[in-house]
Amino acid sequence: MVLLIDYTWYHAVNDQHKLNDVLTAAAKEQQQLHAIEADIIYSESQGISVMGHPPQVDGELALSSLLQQVHQSNFQQQQQLHSTKCNILKLDFKSMKALKSSLNEIQDYLKKLSPQLYSQVWINADILKGPGVGEDMKPKFDAVEFMELLTTETPVTASTTLSIGWTTSLTDSRAPYTQGMVDEMITLLAPYSNMNITFPIRASSLRSSWKALSNLYNNEVDKSKKWTVTLWWSLRSEQHCLSREEMNWIHNLLERGDPALHNRTYYDLVDFSPT
Repeated sequence: MVLLIDYTWYHAVNDQHKLNDVLTAAAKEQQQLHAIEADIIYSESQGISVMGHPPQVDGELALSSLLQQVHQSNFQQQQQLHSTKCNILKLDFKSMKALKSSLNEIQDYLKKLSPQLYSQVWINADILKGPGVGEDMKPKFDAVEFMELLTTETPVTASTTLSIGWTTSLTDSRAPYTQGMVDEMITLLAPYSNMNITFPIRASSLRSSWKALSNLYNNEVDKSKKWTVTLWWSLRSEQHCLSREEMNWIHNLLERGDPALHNRTYYDLVDFSPT
């Protein structure tokens, strides 16, 4: 059985240098599980989707090039003989324009994989308003349009994993997700019971939000299909870092407590090493 905690995450793989490093590491360590997280923006000057994170408006590495190199390196195909073990490619879209301009390239990439591996390609977007967010940080996506685009208009992407979350702000890095935010997401997913879903959750807010967020581990839409959560956090500053005590609390809650929660969480967390 694959343990989700065993994935090694490579965050913000948005340039050629970082991509080279990840693909080299994955090729050397084929027995390890690797996950690439890369951000996609739309370049108005080039008229294509490129790798980058706002406030960037352009980038040197095109999404098409990243997908081609990932394919040529066998980053995911190298594990096709082990259907339960496969590296993850997480594509984090920062605007609807970037997503729409990328769909043909994503579909072409998927066609090169065995269908059993489609779910290891993740399409990520913050589609609902989240904790600590003001009117100036509204989602760049219409949530309903996003879901319809990836399930109805481009059916092949419906076999991927949708990583759908909430916008967040560093104004208060521990601001909680509310029950209303969670209910809004669950209601949105009601028509999509057959989808592979993971929820990216800011780890620094998990403790203050647990009563609400625990509902995400209970798929009320289709109890036969278990949702997962991806905890993320990358800041190391004293003000924002996760303490050792907090990491242990997270690990004990999700991996040593209620068995129904075990192996339901990915950990894209800097310096995550619970004791």
